[in-house]
Amino acid sequence: MDGLDTRDQHTVWQVRQRVGMVFQNPDNQLVATVVEEDVAFGPENLGLPPAEIRRRVEEALRVVEMGEYRHHAPHLLSGGQKQRVAIAGILAMRPMCLILDEATAMLDPQGRAEVLQTVARLNREEDITIVHITHAMEEAALARRIIALAAGRIVLEGPPAEVFEQPEVLRRLRLALPPVAALVRGLRAAGLPLRGHPLTVDQLVDALTGLAAARRP
Repeated sequence: MDGLDTRDQHTVWQVRQRVGMVFQNPDNQLVATVVEEDVAFGPENLGLPPAEIRRRVEEALRVVEMGEYRHHAPHLLSGGQKQRVAIAGILAMRPMCLILDEATAMLDPQGRAEVLQTVARLNREEDITIVHITHAMEEAALARRIIALAAGRIVLEGPPAEVFEQPEVLRRLRLALPPVAALVRGLRAAGLPLRGHPLTVDQLVDALTGLAAARRP
């Protein structure tokens, strides 16, 4: 990672300074009784000057759109809001890479959408690499690259459109196609000649709209 040998114990601290991790249960990652104090925890442990810590906290809360909650108690927030605060705490340490370990598994649909939108924006606007560990294939469909593992070995690897063209392999891994990909497969089996590889609802709507337009006299 970034030229460092992650197997070398002497580089562990250097790796930790470059990689941040968000866990499944946000309550396990929040340590303070006030949101801004929680976000400041990491930079304080790095020994940064107070003025720099305040600047980083302000910036991190702005990025995850939680600035208005800076004086709130974390335990009063929703699951999605807690997870966004946890992400802000990592961002304040300026990582190159953000790892989400089943970070949406305990969230309701709204909280899940909030977190997914946040990490997508971090990747797009802040140029932070996102590694998303998940069993939710509809979330995997949003990635640029999927790596499917079994017993610690790579079984499938590639863009979502390529990976989801191998449902039999996924089934052996006890993984299912995301709902839209499964629907597209069924529509094609029924004789509907959909083009491309729709993986989201919007992409499917576009594909159906294009098909309908092509069939108009």
